[in-house]
Amino acid sequence: MATFVLVHGAWHGGWCWSRITPRLRAAGHNVHTPTMTGFGERSHLLTKDVGLETNVVDIMNVLQWEDLSDVILVAQSYAGMVTTSVADRMPDRVAALVYINAFIPTDGISQNDLLPDWRREMIEEELKSDPDAWRMPAPTPELIGVTDPEVAAWITDKMTVQSAKTMADRATITGGIDQITNRTFIRATGYRNSTFDATVKEFQAHPQWQGIELDTSHDAMITAAEEVTGILQGVAESL
Repeated sequence: MATFVLVHGAWHGGWCWSRITPRLRAAGHNVHTPTMTGFGERSHLLTKDVGLETNVVDIMNVLQWEDLSDVILVAQSYAGMVTTSVADRMPDRVAALVYINAFIPTDGISQNDLLPDWRREMIEEELKSDPDAWRMPAPTPELIGVTDPEVAAWITDKMTVQSAKTMADRATITGGIDQITNRTFIRATGYRNSTFDATVKEFQAHPQWQGIELDTSHDAMITAAEEVTGILQGVAESL
């Protein structure tokens, strides 16, 4: 039995893993799907001061207070910023890292630094329309490659606005993460993103890591749940 901590991406919440969680638990795994401050059922806690560090502490606290060790830390999209920071600070608790179309920072890098130009410019324009200029509206599911109308409607109903500070804050990475050599990057190709294209190539070329491509939307945990679950079980078996 493995222990998974599945961390959602921007504008999402723990709800986005609802097609993955029952599959992993049916296989006997321990699964946690925390919602970070300001998202989902914790969206009432959103303020302009919620930033990357807030969310890093959210996930560090899950590992600490749930007494978790040998964790497979899974990140989707923005959560890569979070889990990379968590793993760097708590490498003794993390056995493997899995990234799904996730942003992976080095020291001093923000998610804004990693966004493709077209997406960063789109977000900047959206912020200009907000009188407080700190709430980032969620994208349409179509933008991230979700084509099924029912799935798109479900995602639209669940997504919430997000603090711009989360993407502007710079990560602090000291090198502790280097202890974790079991790493996997899942590139969901249904979302145009040059950063993810470059990252999966880096993982495919690395002697210890694995890079996998799936023909599905950015929300692969929803639109390719069976395939993603299979990859996660493979990681568990590799420990």
